[in-house]
Amino acid sequence: MMPEWKRNIFVRAITARMAGEGRTKEDLIAEYVLLTEEEKAEILSYI
Repeated sequence: MMPEWKRNIFVRAITARMAGEGRTKEDLIAEYVLLTEEEKAEILSYI
């Protein structure tokens, strides 16, 4: 489980990019290659 502050940063960033770029959250999260699969799943569950 990642710290809440870290998760919030990713949630805000991906949400903003979804609105600005018109891409899906799954497409965008795939670009964050240093995150583990568990971290990616946690972030996606909050979007």
